[in-house]
Amino acid sequence: MEETTVVKLDDKYLNALLKNDSAVISEIYEQFFPKTMHFILKNRGTLAQAKDIFQESLLYIIIGVKERKLTISCFEAYLFTITKNMWRREIEKQKKRVIKDNLHTLVSKETEFARFMIEQEHLELYQKKFDLLSDNCKDILTLFFNEVSYEDITEELSYASINTVRQRVFKCKSKLIKLIKFDTRFN
Repeated sequence: MEETTVVKLDDKYLNALLKNDSAVISEIYEQFFPKTMHFILKNRGTLAQAKDIFQESLLYIIIGVKERKLTISCFEAYLFTITKNMWRREIEKQKKRVIKDNLHTLVSKETEFARFMIEQEHLELYQKKFDLLSDNCKDILTLFFNEVSYEDITEELSYASINTVRQRVFKCKSKLIKLIKFDTRFN
């Protein structure tokens, strides 16, 4: 019963964005912006940057739904993932600016946004294929990708040895790569 309510809320938010329903869009800002703001402020950002990133994330969702027929099962989680990814990308751009000092590369906002959309599509493909893996593979790869040591993985998942963990990581990564490469969206 609760899951149906969540889906209806998600549909409500998506429809509001598509129809430019200012009352529900205000609700989206009220309910979800504080989390984005907290994340960006905590990660060397400003309130103005948080507002920009949040706005761009909503725009990305609108474009994704309209042009790519994107389906979103959890609006809040998807929105926050996009805002985090956009902010991380912004931080990388800032680092590159510092490294290059006064050398400025002019990249249009549209080009930058298009690159982000492609990266997001790659992330979505990865996530869909990751979800197809066994629970054991998901667990071990989640730990591995979060840079948990083989020793800790061995202990946490009760494997016999580190070599067993290494073999499982290799097999699970290989399976994930195979699932991704055989998807028609891979190229």
